[in-house]
Amino acid sequence: MRTATVDRRAYSRRFWEGKTRFSQAVRRTLAELERQKGQTKEEDGQGDDAPSLKEN
Repeated sequence: MRTATVDRRAYSRRFWEGKTRFSQAVRRTLAELERQKGQTKEEDGQGDDAPSLKEN
């Protein structure tokens, strides 16, 4: 019975380490996507300015 308890502890430790690593990766990916969105919005804004200047 003791070996089962130790294995369970080791398993849960590995499980939670994986969880935290995964959540950190998700946070990094989301932050990166937000940055990319911000860049594309700026680019879109610049693209919108160019036609309005041409119209004037």
